[in-house]
Amino acid sequence: MQRGIIPVFLLALLPVMSMAVTDQDLAAIMRKGNLHEAIRIRSESVLLDELTALEQAEAQAKSRSAYGLELRPRVTNSEVGLALRIYLPDRWSKDKLREQLALVAESEQLRVAALDWQEVMAVYRDFCAYRMLRRKQTLFDEEILNLEPYLGKADQSVEVRQLAVPDRAKLYSHYLDLVNDREQVKSLLLEMRKQLRLVLGHAADLERFSAIAVVEMPPQMEFEPLLRQALGHRADYRQSEVDTRSLGAAEAVARSEDGFRFKYIQPGYDVDYEGGENSWWLSAAFVLPWGTRNPDIAVYQRQYALSVATMDLQRAMIEERLRVLLKTAEEYYNQADQRRRTLKPLLKQLSKDLEQMDTGRLEQLRDLLLIRDRILDVALQTSEAIRQKERIAVDLAEEMGSLEP
Repeated sequence: MQRGIIPVFLLALLPVMSMAVTDQDLAAIMRKGNLHEAIRIRSESVLLDELTALEQAEAQAKSRSAYGLELRPRVTNSEVGLALRIYLPDRWSKDKLREQLALVAESEQLRVAALDWQEVMAVYRDFCAYRMLRRKQTLFDEEILNLEPYLGKADQSVEVRQLAVPDRAKLYSHYLDLVNDREQVKSLLLEMRKQLRLVLGHAADLERFSAIAVVEMPPQMEFEPLLRQALGHRADYRQSEVDTRSLGAAEAVARSEDGFRFKYIQPGYDVDYEGGENSWWLSAAFVLPWGTRNPDIAVYQRQYALSVATMDLQRAMIEERLRVLLKTAEEYYNQADQRRRTLKPLLKQLSKDLEQMDTGRLEQLRDLLLIRDRILDVALQTSEAIRQKERIAVDLAEEMGSLEP
């Protein structure tokens, strides 16, 4: 379907309309915690696409249903004639035409829904990174607060020669590394906040939305049920189905125009200025069901075959991606379980040893830093693992076309 042209004044109003809606309703959306609506209301392309589809459907319907009038004058050496040709609407193809227009409108709505879904999934992935960065910043903040009292003690111990200068330098160097790592995380977090607010609005409550934008893994990880769910929910696949049906309806319309129909009637009036005789006459045109064939039929047949092949390929790609995601999720969870079983007893023992150590004694400073550094590394890696787990769930939800597990 070719795109129509939206009037210039309407295009000029689109940004104003979109921003007006955003400023008016964003606070209410925030109170309800409706993340999807917050994303959609910021998208001007949705309004543009919907207006374009409406204009196209209206133009096609009018062109098919309205009567046509044509004035046909004629002048010869001996007479003057005037006829009014009246084109009749294609009554026999009206039902199929309505079906085709309805399918075209449905296809456009599904196309917009597929674009919205991709944007929603991108925001969900960004929130996976946002939560990970928030966890990392908290870990660095806690570790820095824990080490700060040791800085003053180290200065006092160096002055009374109870602590070697290299040991104090080691402590300061470790503290500076923590501060630098925290500042790097804060910079990444600022960039992520900017990216999210460009989509959700400058007043978006990111903490509230972050708690909402979490996807649960399906309770049953069996391939066939998940495939049926994906084919039933994915807007892009449903759009392919609707496009295929639309081409079938278009072929039916073309075939109905191939059959017998009353095309037009033409009443006329002739004046013979040499003989002085005037006459009325009436003619009509009929299209017979043989002799000519609508060339659009062959075009629609080829497009239909291509659309079916495209659907088959799309289904095969969905199946392949689902298998890969399910396999990846299984391998990841096995790896995470093995990591948990390996690290949990070690962390438990390190925590006990840390509690039994006299952490106030600066002579044990090196051992203290070593233990806390290892525990921090594990905690940071755990944050990365949580993010990976959340992303796998988002990837699977995107492939399923639904956030429902």
